[in-house]
Amino acid sequence: MSWKKCLFVLTSLCLFGFSHSFDLKPFAQFYFPTDITVSKDSMDVSAEQEWESNFVIEAGIEALSSAEFNPMRYGLGIGFRSAQQSDGVEAAPPSIPIWMVLSFGRIMRESIISPYLSVRGGYLAPISTEGSWWERPLNYFANCGVGVVLPLGITLEASVDYSSMQKSYVDDDVKYRVSSLRIGVMLAMNIVVSHDKMYKQTSE
Repeated sequence: MSWKKCLFVLTSLCLFGFSHSFDLKPFAQFYFPTDITVSKDSMDVSAEQEWESNFVIEAGIEALSSAEFNPMRYGLGIGFRSAQQSDGVEAAPPSIPIWMVLSFGRIMRESIISPYLSVRGGYLAPISTEGSWWERPLNYFANCGVGVVLPLGITLEASVDYSSMQKSYVDDDVKYRVSSLRIGVMLAMNIVVSHDKMYKQTSE
């Protein structure tokens, strides 16, 4: 077995193998328009511009696990994020974000509102036919959100997201980096796939 397969198996066991709760969280997210920073480095000369960009939409799914008496949930996510555009010009291409997530806050099934805090960090895989987006794939994002789980698993979350993508031309020693800080609103559905109780109440 190769080291990549071993790493995948160990990661899967750590995330899901020893958990007592497993949830799926499909979602749709809307990021509001903002100013994006376009930095250019060419021959040791740096320049920076601010562009007004349009809104960005994202859809995807998270797989979350937790222990029975632990208010922290953890897992992985994958999705699709639309391009960042300014006046019809594509500043950064659409991408496939892949991330890890930590969520703090106990989800009480019998409660009307269950608040939580989520922290995410991951990689943005650009969807582009231009190889220059892939030469040095230093594309990443970080996200922090506050949300509530309502009855029927309906979830609302507000978040702050920072993303950064690089387009490089190695032969010409030219690099562009597109960075943005956005406020987003998410609508999701928290679906309980399994919930095994390790400790059961006993009657006297």
